[in-house]
Amino acid sequence: MLLKPNDISEIVGFGGNIDVDQLKPSINVAQSTYLKRILGQGLFDKIYNDYSTNTLTDAYKVIYDDYVVYILAFYSASVYLSINTNKTTNAGTYKVGVEGSTSAPLNEVAIIGKNYEAIAISYEQSFYQYISKNPVPEYTQDNNKKQNLTNLLGWY
Repeated sequence: MLLKPNDISEIVGFGGNIDVDQLKPSINVAQSTYLKRILGQGLFDKIYNDYSTNTLTDAYKVIYDDYVVYILAFYSASVYLSINTNKTTNAGTYKVGVEGSTSAPLNEVAIIGKNYEAIAISYEQSFYQYISKNPVPEYTQDNNKKQNLTNLLGWY
């Protein structure tokens, strides 16, 4: 993974006792769907390999530090809020809650998730501006002709 679960809490501002292991599936989804689409397979592989071997340099380090981390954190937070309202175990599916508290209504959670998604889209747009002025060989126009921005309205 290109992001540590603790990074989400620090960047997004999640507080309380969030089990960071519960964030990992959301990071995986955000990384394998949103980030690969944004970077394209070639640049994704380059960043992933350099990150894994701690050899990110030059433009790739800028892309990682200024865009990848934030794109992943905010998309991961959005995904987390959309899938974490219920838990499924071998005992069944149940609503997650804390004793002595009231869960936020689902529509409020959805609004918060969309706000995180909007922030991620803003970083995505900034990345496209950066890469157009600072091209790298792994990010080719042929592979990324369609910069499919995530639809903020949620219409698919």
